[in-house]
Amino acid sequence: MIVFIALKKLREAAGLSQNDLARKTGYSPQFIQKIEQNKVKSLTLEAAARFCEALDCKPGDLLEEGEPPKKLTIDKGVALNPHSAKESSRSKKRNSDETSEVDLLKAA
Repeated sequence: MIVFIALKKLREAAGLSQNDLARKTGYSPQFIQKIEQNKVKSLTLEAAARFCEALDCKPGDLLEEGEPPKKLTIDKGVALNPHSAKESSRSKKRNSDETSEVDLLKAA
């Protein structure tokens, strides 16, 4: 079982930015960002209490079970998985074949 700190979900539900939460808790926006990026593996009870006070939640609300959300970044021209690349090349091949058929019809 994987447990992670679900601070971003609670912060967004409260309608707060990272800077707003930083002002309310006294922690830096960088620290909050690290927690939200799952780079922080634990919180002190004091930190949990500050976040809960600022977000009007209970300490258990800060923890979530399952896989932490991953930030999806897509670089131009990079396939997300091998199947997408195959599908993409098949699609390009199909489009190329369709264009060839159209060109042959125009020539006739």
